Amino acid sequence: MQKKNEQTMNRIFDSAENLFSEKDFHEVKMEEIAKNAGVGKGTIYTYFKSKEDLLFKCLMHNVEEHQKNFSAILSTNKDFKTTLRDIFDFMYDFFKMKSPLIQRIIALMPRLKLSETDINYGREMFHKGLDMSSSFFQRGIDEGIIINIMTSRQIAIIFQKMFDFNVLFSFYGEPELSVEDYYRFFTKTFFRQE
Repeated sequence: MQKKNEQTMNRIFDSAENLFSEKDFHEVKMEEIAKNAGVGKGTIYTYFKSKEDLLFKCLMHNVEEHQKNFSAILSTNKDFKTTLRDIFDFMYDFFKMKSPLIQRIIALMPRLKLSETDINYGREMFHKGLDMSSSFFQRGIDEGIIINIMTSRQIAIIFQKMFDFNVLFSFYGEPELSVEDYYRFFTKTFFRQE
């Protein structure tokens, strides 16, 4: 039974993510999400309290899996610069996939009503990713690759926020940066110049 519930939720997530990515939040109807997921509208409400709740849960969907994959990249025996390039590619792809959902949430702020549980979960996931990045950047400082002008945690915050730039550029109709642009910006800013 649990597997069937998981499959139903995944169909709802797929349908909602597609629709939220294609349309403005207010144009997306729960009936349309349900139809595309092959479920009744009432079924959606057994899993999600509201359309806002569904949007937020779509954004957070697979975040724990994403963090496991991120941790696996950091755990490789590759040198610092190669690993950094790998995490830039990984983060770029993740934010590209989630960008339309983040844009919808930005557009709804501060009207978006989230539960304290959701807010705390989002904060917890952000801090977990920040801790992993911070440890990695401390390695770069210790190896003398990254200049020691900020703490590793400050660098990790900048690193994570960099990927928000494309979300905002897209939101404001500006051209997006490529992963190479991001990588070049980061290395010119934080790498010790030889």
